[in-house]
Amino acid sequence: MKTLKKGRKQKGWTKECKCTGKGNGDGGCGATLLVEKGDLFRTESHARDETESYTTFWCKECGVLTDIVTPFREAELPYAGDWFRSKGIPIPKR
Repeated sequence: MKTLKKGRKQKGWTKECKCTGKGNGDGGCGATLLVEKGDLFRTESHARDETESYTTFWCKECGVLTDIVTPFREAELPYAGDWFRSKGIPIPKR
C-alpha cells in the first residue's frame, strides 16, 4: 500500500458508512460518511411486549436515519431524542 497524502491522526472508533435508511424505511441518499462514536445514538422499536434497540446514525446530507452494526452496546449510547437535542437539531419524523 502507498500513502498518497497523509491524513490527520485518527482518534477513537470510526467506520465508513453508506446512508441507506436501513431499518428506518430505507430512502437514504447513498452518501458515504465517516461515522464516529459521537455520531451514534440508540433507537428502539416496540411490538407487543418486546423492545428492540438499534445503533443508528443521522445523515447530515439528507436527514435519513440508518441502523448499523458496531462494537458498542446500545445501552452505551444516548437515546435519539437526547442526541438530537444536544446537537440542536430538530428530531426527524420516522
